[in-house]
Amino acid sequence: MYKMKKVLFGFICLLALSFSVSAQPGQGGNRQQRTPEESAKQYTETLKTTLNLTARQVAPVDSVNLVYAKAVAKLRENSNGDFQSMREPMTKLEDQRTAAFAKILTDEQVQAYKKYLADRPQRGGQGGQGGGQRRNQ
Repeated sequence: MYKMKKVLFGFICLLALSFSVSAQPGQGGNRQQRTPEESAKQYTETLKTTLNLTARQVAPVDSVNLVYAKAVAKLRENSNGDFQSMREPMTKLEDQRTAAFAKILTDEQVQAYKKYLADRPQRGGQGGQGGGQRRNQ
């Protein structure tokens, strides 16, 4: 348990440092997006059912999702609408999140998570923000 907390803390610090260096105020657009907290909570709820998370796994998974959601929000702020420039950093963030999950989840859950990622629709910047096709479950 101590090792998992140490790894999670290191992951959080790494992301915080990498994005605080380039932090700039947002452009104040009129887009209404979910807050990082809302996004993290919704994704955790999805994973809770998809991966059958245990009660002990929910909080660490939610923490990882919150770090990821905040990093994505910062990328969006700094992208100035250039979603193509976000592709590589988003891929790196997703890889980091998957690695963090691997320390929390069982081997079977990690495989199920990778299958979930492979099966979800590829949004790739088409259709504006890409969020219009998803529905709450």
